Amino acid sequence: MKEKDVDIAKFQAIRLQRFYLAQLNYLITYVVIGAAWLVGQYNASGALAISHVVLGASLQLAIFCTIKSGWNLRFKDPSLTSPQIVIAMLLLTYLLAFSGEFRGSLIMIYPIILLFGVFQLSRRAFFAHAALALALYSGLILFNTLSNTSTQPLTVHLLEWFVLACFLGWLSFFCTYIRELRERLQRRHSTLQLHQETLKGMMGQLQNLADTDGLTGLINRRFFLREAQRRINLLGPLDKLGIALIDLDHFKKINDTYGHAVGDNVLIAFAELASKSLRDEDMIARFGGEEFILLLNKTDLATLHQCVERLRIAFAEIQFEGLPSGTRCTFSAGLSLIAAEQELEKHIHQADQALYRAKETGRNRSETHEMAYA
Repeated sequence: MKEKDVDIAKFQAIRLQRFYLAQLNYLITYVVIGAAWLVGQYNASGALAISHVVLGASLQLAIFCTIKSGWNLRFKDPSLTSPQIVIAMLLLTYLLAFSGEFRGSLIMIYPIILLFGVFQLSRRAFFAHAALALALYSGLILFNTLSNTSTQPLTVHLLEWFVLACFLGWLSFFCTYIRELRERLQRRHSTLQLHQETLKGMMGQLQNLADTDGLTGLINRRFFLREAQRRINLLGPLDKLGIALIDLDHFKKINDTYGHAVGDNVLIAFAELASKSLRDEDMIARFGGEEFILLLNKTDLATLHQCVERLRIAFAEIQFEGLPSGTRCTFSAGLSLIAAEQELEKHIHQADQALYRAKETGRNRSETHEMAYA
């Protein structure tokens, strides 16, 4: 499943949780109305009560199916906050029409319904829904007055309306404050995340600079020693690592005669050639000056020797700009093998001894330390 699909599924699950929470509010309301009906404080007939339950259940089932099927994603607000609030208010007004003297105890359900829009509705939309609640209750008072179905004086209903208006007004301003506070926290969180990502990127760059040779782009001596030791620790009892210590022949003479720019080009060309010649699991590092060190993962002496020889022959065929025609650059190498639990520094020293022998016996060749045959 794609990351986007995972996010959609997660938010859909949250929307369903909010829907179930709203159903709990409906259930509590019906329990209260049922209790009022049992004690004679709710005046609706059984048929009207059943019609209300059927209508409410049908509307809630429609909302549930819309969210469950994913059709809600077609709307600007996939949570369907406004439709759910409006439906709940209309159903509540229907209930209040038959609640008689019990009505004053139920009008505070309007603010409870509005609470579901705290984080989803804009300030203007929240005020509009609060105004709708007042308009519905005003219409109910007007209906009861004109039809002469109210059991209480008009002044009592107006007082109820005033209490509801005060509470809805306070709730609107309070929820607006909560929403703005949440938005500020989200902006600060986003800013903090951005700073963290920037810092992480800078730390990565610093780490890369600390582990990489600036001229050739190869890993440096420190990183090589750390990584090589890690690989030694992971070796099986029959596995071995191959090490080749490489030194470019007469490099100081190239620098002194043709300049450091030409010398730098030689170093860079060797690094690129070696990087392309190795497997992904192998390593090549600049060990210092014109010295490089090669590590072959899980190899044997014959494979190590073949790899170094291919690299040596290919390097000798390169014609460098700035060098006289026919002038070729070469290198000498010392080879050694490392088994599990053996010391890295000891084998680097053995490779260095083999390298010295290759230099002494004419350069442009590779020599293997005698212990590698053991």
